[in-house]
Amino acid sequence: MKKTIILGGLILLLGSCAPQNNAGHPDAIDIAASLEHPTELKLSQLGKEIRYIPLETTDSSLIGNSYSIKLSKDHIFVSTNGRCLSFDKQTGKYLGSIGHKGEDPQGYSNANCFIHPRTNHLYFYRQPDNLVKYDAKGNYLGQASLPQNISPTLYFTFADSLILAHYGEGIGQPQASALLYFNEQGEVKDSLPEFANPGDPMGMDQISSINVFKQLPGNAGIGGLIYINYQNGTMTALPIDQPSLWQSNGSIRFRKTFNDTIYDIKGHEATVHTTFHTGQWHFPAEKMGQKEDTDNYIVVTTILETPKRLFFISLQGLYNKKKPFYGIYDKEKQVTYMNDANKGLADDLTHFMPFYPTACTEEGEYATLLEIGKIDEWMDKNPGVVQEGKLSFLQEINEDSNPVCAIVEP
Repeated sequence: MKKTIILGGLILLLGSCAPQNNAGHPDAIDIAASLEHPTELKLSQLGKEIRYIPLETTDSSLIGNSYSIKLSKDHIFVSTNGRCLSFDKQTGKYLGSIGHKGEDPQGYSNANCFIHPRTNHLYFYRQPDNLVKYDAKGNYLGQASLPQNISPTLYFTFADSLILAHYGEGIGQPQASALLYFNEQGEVKDSLPEFANPGDPMGMDQISSINVFKQLPGNAGIGGLIYINYQNGTMTALPIDQPSLWQSNGSIRFRKTFNDTIYDIKGHEATVHTTFHTGQWHFPAEKMGQKEDTDNYIVVTTILETPKRLFFISLQGLYNKKKPFYGIYDKEKQVTYMNDANKGLADDLTHFMPFYPTACTEEGEYATLLEIGKIDEWMDKNPGVVQEGKLSFLQEINEDSNPVCAIVEP
C-alpha cells in the first residue's frame, strides 16, 4: 500500500502531542479571531429540529452517573456500569444489553463500543489483544485479533475490510503513536509511520500523582482528561473518550492529541483537511508538559464532525486554568462561532435547557443525554414551562427515570 503525506506547505511535527500553528492554511478554523468576538451558540446552528427520547427505565436498564453514548441508524447505545445498553432510537424502548464485561470467550474488558459504519456491528476491546464483535441485536459474532504492538489506549475505525487503528500514549508506555492497518485475523497490512511519536515517556516510578478533570460542563460524557504529574514538576495530559479517528463524507479523519491539524485519510493518502488557528494563544511545542506560564495557551481537545458542521471543544490553560470553550464551524459559510462552554448551546428550537453535545453521526445528528437532576434544576429556575408538543416528555419522567436522549437533526 503506497502512502503519501501531502502537507500543502505545512510542517508535520513529530514531537509528542505538539500543536501546530497553521494560520496560513486557506481552510483554517480561526479560533483566534472567533474568541475576540464570542457569540451566543444556538441549537439552530447545529440543526433544524430536536427530538427528546426518554430512555425506558427498568431494573435491567439503569444508567449510572458515568456513561458514554453512540448512535447508529436505529439504536442509541449507552455504555455505563460496565455494560452496553441498547435503546430504540425512535421510542427509547430498552432493547437489551449488548454482550457483557468478563473473561469468558464472549466477554469484553471495556463497554465502550466502536460501530462499523457499513455493517453496524459493534466492536469492544478485550485485553490484551482482541476485539469482541456483536451485531446490533446483541448476537455474538466472534473475535477480531489485534496486532501485539497495539496498546489498550487505541482508537480505531474501519476502512472497508480492514481496521485502521491509532495507537499511542498510555501511562508508562512508549509514545509510538502511529496509524496501522490490519485485518480481523490480526495481520498487519500496512502502516503510516510518518505519524510516529519518537521519544521515551517518564517511567511509572517517576509518577507522583494522577487525577481526572471532567472537562465537559453540564453532563457526564466526552471531554475529560487524565493528568499525570511527575516528580520533576512536568505533567502529561491524556484524553478520555476523545476520538482521534472518525468517519466523515466517505473519508477517514485523523487528528493526534491536541494537534491543530486534521488529516483526511482517503485511500492511500493522508492530506491536510483543515487546521485550527489559535494565533496569540498558540501552545508552543517546547512548553508542552510545563505548568508555569502556560495558562493563556489554547488546545483543541474534542471534535464532533458532521457533513455541514464541525463542533469542537477547546481548552485555555491545559494544566492549571482549564477554561473550556465551545466552537461551531459552519462549513458552508466558512465561519467559526465560539463561546464559554459552561453556557452550552441555547435551545432556540424548543426554548428548553442548554444543550451540551456528546455524540454525532455521519448523517448530521448531534446528541446528548439530559440527566433528570439537571432537568429538575432547570425547571425549578424556569417555572411555567408548557409541557406540550416536543416537551410533553416532561410528563413521563420522574426522579427515578433514566436520562432523556436529546437528538438535534440536520
